[in-house]
Amino acid sequence: MIRPTAGSLNALMVLEVAVRHAGLSRAAAELGLSQPAVSRHIKALEDRLRQPLFERNNNRITPTANAVRLADAVALGLGHVDQAWSEVLAAPDPGEVTLACTFGFADQWLMPRYSDLRAYLGGSRVRVVTTDQLGDIDLSRLDAAVVWDPSRMPDRPYFPLIPAETFPICSPGFLHAHPEAAEDVSRLPPELLLHFDPGTSDFLTWESWFEQTGITPPKFGSTAEFDAYPFLLQSVRRGEGIGLGWTGIVDNALACGEILRLGPTVSDRAHSYFLQYRTPGRGSSALARMLKWFKLEAQAGLAAG
Repeated sequence: MIRPTAGSLNALMVLEVAVRHAGLSRAAAELGLSQPAVSRHIKALEDRLRQPLFERNNNRITPTANAVRLADAVALGLGHVDQAWSEVLAAPDPGEVTLACTFGFADQWLMPRYSDLRAYLGGSRVRVVTTDQLGDIDLSRLDAAVVWDPSRMPDRPYFPLIPAETFPICSPGFLHAHPEAAEDVSRLPPELLLHFDPGTSDFLTWESWFEQTGITPPKFGSTAEFDAYPFLLQSVRRGEGIGLGWTGIVDNALACGEILRLGPTVSDRAHSYFLQYRTPGRGSSALARMLKWFKLEAQAGLAAG
């Protein structure tokens, strides 16, 4: 049985709102996303299901019967989730903290440091919620989140974690087979440039990286995108192509020689990740200690950069 991927599950939630409003603009407004982002989610579902989900007539769209069927199933499921959440949700445990972050951040930045974090917390529990679509979850119910854009929750304080640096990466074996990549990645066949779907984040894509560098890009055709960064990184390690890497996320793979850093490097903003958090209340010892640990790690990383 072919089951929905993590990206498809996020897109299904977008579909439910779009069907309910019978329009992409109103769906985007409810979700706090741009209309192109909503359209991208719907297109990804249509591609995976191999069928249209909306009948388009000029500026109006009408959901198909299958779209309504899927949306009803999602609405039913979300109803159960909301009820279960309310039943499970209890008063904050001062000895426990909940953190949200992307799959890539969890896999490449947090996990190598996780034992140190647990030791620093002195036995307090950290629950990690991972998703590459942070815009699809209610971050206000969590203690802290590693985000790209802290303006989504202006009432919550935050501090920067990682400087924004984007650059091409490949395996040593790939570079040996394609030495021209060291001089100019645009000389590679476009199918060797691996794409990551940044979702609603502002992370650079290959198209925007080429635009920032001023290098003439190859002519991209229909490209497949990885919807979780660890999958793309694994493909790069295997020598299947060249991807984009970010300071802080690929540091360990670079340090152990699994991948190589090529150029040029693009910095389209000062920082790529921020830790945003609720203000610790009286007795929120685990959250306060976690924030201190993150600040120390961020200071060390920013100083090294």
